[in-house]
This record gives sequence, structure tokens and C-alpha cells, in this order.
Amino acid sequence: MSYLGGISAEGVDFSKDGQWMAYVAFPEGTLWRSRLDGSDRLQLTSPPIRAQVPRWSPDGTRISFSAFDPGKPKRIYLVSSNGGALQTVTEARYQELAPSWSPDGEHLVFSYAPFLEKAPDSLGVFILNLETRKVEKVPDSEGFFAPLWSSGGQYLSALSTRSQSVMLFEFKTKLWTQLTEGWGFSQGSSDERYIYYLRYGKDAAVMRIRISDRKSEEVANLKGVRQAGLLAGIAFSLAPDGSPVVLRDIGTQEIYSLDWKTP
Repeated sequence: MSYLGGISAEGVDFSKDGQWMAYVAFPEGTLWRSRLDGSDRLQLTSPPIRAQVPRWSPDGTRISFSAFDPGKPKRIYLVSSNGGALQTVTEARYQELAPSWSPDGEHLVFSYAPFLEKAPDSLGVFILNLETRKVEKVPDSEGFFAPLWSSGGQYLSALSTRSQSVMLFEFKTKLWTQLTEGWGFSQGSSDERYIYYLRYGKDAAVMRIRISDRKSEEVANLKGVRQAGLLAGIAFSLAPDGSPVVLRDIGTQEIYSLDWKTP
């Protein structure tokens, strides 16, 4: 199915109550929110800022996202879901990426953008206390990026730049384990049983792995689907019913051969 009449948008994220969606218009890069039927549509950012990977806060009052602002480091922002001024929450020492909320809405987990840094293995995954603004590094997270906080708060998932694998951090043990080979920004099921990820390459697909027994299964095959967007082939979303959401290129492409004779 298509949302909002099939508009050109990526990075779709749905509020916890399933009534609202946030998305980034493509190619403009502006952040919007609306109801699922397209009503109450509101633009939350304006150029030259280009938003990426928005996430609703658990209570639905705020949206976090990372964004490019020309001439400045990529930063994490917060904005009210009703609009207003953008709020920065860190010192932006590096290029920041992919903020994700804790279930209580009091913390954000994020990483730095490894492909925009000179020494990506020295970076990692960090947790920000939104009240104190204190930032703590998750143990042994060097070389990991694009973290996601599970809905129940037990786990973090992230991607490894070294092995191109989905990694899982359990707060109880404070240890990372490798879940599976995969790529892209992961997503979590609302019941905290599954992690969704991308199978990369010629047989591209949205996959999911059950945390309890590490069993993987294909959810949606993307072979032959021309994905569009700034994060095409890297990011996808999950609808409230668990269906994967991607921005698809439905344009036409034609190739011509010309015989050229020089005078």
C-alpha cells in the first residue's frame, strides 16, 4: 500500500499510538508530520537544513532527527511535534547520526557518522541524558553506528562497520553479541522479539531475526525494487502493523545508442 497518496518521502516513522507519522520529503529534505490519512500536515523544518531518520518520542510530543546544515557538523535536533524552534542537545564534536529514544523518553542513544569521520573505529555508540546533557559511551561499541533502543528497554541494536553485522547489546549483561550479517538502519518490533534489518546485494530483502533463538526469515523481497531517497538501500521503516515501508522509484529509464560522426 502507499501512504499519503504515494508522496515522495523517506525516513517515515510512526508515533507509538499509530495515529501520526513523521517523514522527510524527498528530494527537499524537509521534515513533516501528519496523520496517517494526510490530514493535519505540518512542516517542521526548512532549508537549508536537510533532515534524516526522524523518531517520535514515546509520548508523541517531540521528534528527534539528525540533519545536515551546510558548513556545520551533522547534528542531532529535537522539535515539538506541533512545530517551533529546533533544539540542539549536544556539543557536536563529530558528525552525529541516528538518535533513538529510550522507552521512558528521558534518554537518546546515538552514534557518530563513521563514513564522515577520519577515524571511525575510535567512535561508537553513546547515550545522552536529556535532562543533564551528560553523554556516556556504551561499553565496547567502537566501530558501531546507527543504534536503536528496543521498545521494552532491554536491548540496543547497532551496525558494525568492521563486519557489516547487526550487533545486540543487552543492558543486563552489558555485553555485545553478533546477531546476523546485515546492513542498514535496523528496526525493532513493538513486542521486543524481533530485529528487522536489510539483506544487502543482488538478492536484497527486508529480513527479521528472532532474538530468542537467532532465527532469521525474509519479510519482504526487494529484488527488482528501485529504491529512492538519500538513504536508499540503507534505511527502511516499519508501519504500525509491521509492514516494511520504503521509498520506491517508479520513474522510467531509457537507454539510447547514438552513432556520432565528427565533421
